[in-house]
Amino acid sequence: MPLIDYFWPFAGYRNADAGSKLERAAAYRYNRQLARALPAYLNRWLAVSCLLLTASCVSSGWLVPVTGTAFTLAFCMTLHIAHVWLMLQRHESA
Repeated sequence: MPLIDYFWPFAGYRNADAGSKLERAAAYRYNRQLARALPAYLNRWLAVSCLLLTASCVSSGWLVPVTGTAFTLAFCMTLHIAHVWLMLQRHESA
């Protein structure tokens, strides 16, 4: 399993905005099924964020902006995964 598959959950998602109404509905149902795995990806990105935040707090010199920027990107990815998961959960229960 490549490292990208371990951290990037959106590779298998289908475009639910293209095609006929039936194709869009099928793609949306498929994406909702894939969303069940998003909490695992969320935990991975949270762990990476925590490690990078710790690294930026204990590092010094030129490494502080590098680890700080990496933490910001990882935290944004965490928020994005949480947003997609919550959005698909909300529509699933409706």
